[in-house]
Amino acid sequence: MSPRAALLHAPLAALLAAILAAAPAAAGGNCSVTSVGFTPLNQLGAGTYHGFQGGLYPGGANQRPTAHNAAGVAIANAIAPLDTLGVPDPSSAVVLISIGMSNTTFEFSHFVPKAMGNPLRNPSLLVIDCAEGGQSADRIVDPAAPYWSFVSSRLRLAHSSPAQVQAVWLKEAIQHPTGSFPASMDTLMWDLGAIVRLIEQKMPNVKLCYMTSRIYAGYATGVSTLNPEPFAYESGFAVKGLIIAQLGGADSLSYTLGHAPWLSWGPYLWADGLTPRSDGLIWPCADFNSDGTHPDDAGREVVADSLMAFFSADETTRPWFLAPGAAGVGSAGAGTGIDLAVAPNPARDGVAIGFTAAAGEPWRIEIVDAAGRHVAEVARGTGSGARETSRWAVRESSGAAARPGVYWARLTIGRRQASRRFTVLESR
Repeated sequence: MSPRAALLHAPLAALLAAILAAAPAAAGGNCSVTSVGFTPLNQLGAGTYHGFQGGLYPGGANQRPTAHNAAGVAIANAIAPLDTLGVPDPSSAVVLISIGMSNTTFEFSHFVPKAMGNPLRNPSLLVIDCAEGGQSADRIVDPAAPYWSFVSSRLRLAHSSPAQVQAVWLKEAIQHPTGSFPASMDTLMWDLGAIVRLIEQKMPNVKLCYMTSRIYAGYATGVSTLNPEPFAYESGFAVKGLIIAQLGGADSLSYTLGHAPWLSWGPYLWADGLTPRSDGLIWPCADFNSDGTHPDDAGREVVADSLMAFFSADETTRPWFLAPGAAGVGSAGAGTGIDLAVAPNPARDGVAIGFTAAAGEPWRIEIVDAAGRHVAEVARGTGSGARETSRWAVRESSGAAARPGVYWARLTIGRRQASRRFTVLESR
């Protein structure tokens, strides 16, 4: 391990102890590679990939550690509009931007109109795509890289400035990656660490940075060397490693000292091709351009919807992303005592929503979209104490077919509430 990596990895000694053999690349290419056989990090849990534990956070967990989450919530609650000089001004803006390369701008540019057109949006929120094609992690680690001037120019075009930016979505990769795992992961993690420090330096009021790794790249294997598998999958370990480094107290990543923003996962987007994830996410070849790397409009919509769901629901984003009093889509039921299930997931023609409500308890099921907007009421009634099932025919309240995308089934029992995420596919 290089000296620079050893410095960054100091809090990760146990995690990074194993340096094992390279992961083999999947065979085939283009649309034939519908699976590479890897388990998504958010399903791997305590299991391992070449000695590295799964989960998005330490211990195989997918939830932020309690103290880190509490710190993020406190930061989020303190965010207020700033003018272009960075001075608090209630009539000005809270700015969220993207940082990254081509996939990032393709995806975030579809998210921007969704976020800005959201009726639940914080009226002070300004969302700006500052990602740019070709600006890979290994290029923008240079403080003098032209990319940073591009970011400033993009902000000026939106009548904003670097001093107004308070939140960032960062999705980066190394163009034409080489090397074996975990050395390749280490290289990307080091670059991501340098980038978040540059973000803090160039946008001094940035407080929150949400990171995402690559989407599926099995269709690029054997076709494109831009960022094929297993590098796309392994990029998730680089994001996780950087967050763990901050959790472990790495001075160079300290948000309390102002060396970097507070770091967290944004939406985790990797799924194993046509093998459904536990939440139903799949990546069909039809969602990609011919290079198998860049998502087409359908794939970009999947990411944009995932971003909407994340920013509308997360505890550290709702205070500044949504208007005061607006409710996000909620949780999947953790801590509520509610057992809620939606199947099939993904769905085309309808979903069955299973739940149990105690005898005499009033319940109501509704469908909300990724922005938390009401789509349809499925049913309401009084609990029997037995397992019950209601069906939604993928229709809005008006009777029109629901558009493909991410939805949530929201169940309210008395004063308790839980939601379950699912995906609606285009009807055949």
